[in-house]
Amino acid sequence: METDIQPLDWHRLLLGDAPPLYYAEIALRILILFCVLLLVLRIMGKREQDSLSPMQQMLMIALGSAAGDVMLYPTVPIGHAAMVLLVVTLLTVALENLANASQPVRDFLESEPRVLIHNGRVDYDALKNERTTERELFASLRLQGAVSLSQVEFAILEVTGGISVIMNDHKPKDMGLLNYLVDPMAKKPSEENTDQAADS
Repeated sequence: METDIQPLDWHRLLLGDAPPLYYAEIALRILILFCVLLLVLRIMGKREQDSLSPMQQMLMIALGSAAGDVMLYPTVPIGHAAMVLLVVTLLTVALENLANASQPVRDFLESEPRVLIHNGRVDYDALKNERTTERELFASLRLQGAVSLSQVEFAILEVTGGISVIMNDHKPKDMGLLNYLVDPMAKKPSEENTDQAADS
């Protein structure tokens, strides 16, 4: 199929085919959308990035898509993108207020925290259902200072996607969360638990 596109045209690749003055329009679009996004952040209120709810995470994706399109594409009017940004933000705020007032709505939108470890034992069914890997779980445990599963009273997957770790006061029975990283021949904590279960 023949096209008018010349392969490896560096002028097209780097600068594009639009008139040079279009760069000024891009700058203006960025400035306007930046102001709209600041307004959106004021509407959303103060919230740490790590504590974004699932609804707010979805909002961030929508905002990025709408803002990116209008900044780059000359056929997308700024008014359309601004309307998308503001309406999606207001819908998110309304749904969050509804979720705060209704337990069933909150459970549907945000699900519930899920226990992944209890008394040092990993619930692999919960890991599978939540699509969380053993590697992610063990990394979260180490970030909280755990060196052994025996130290972990609870590990809970929160609705924000983070893993809360509550440790007991027991002295660690082993260094299972570290040994398999240092020694390739060492067993993973999950394999040690399987062996212990078989022996008992």
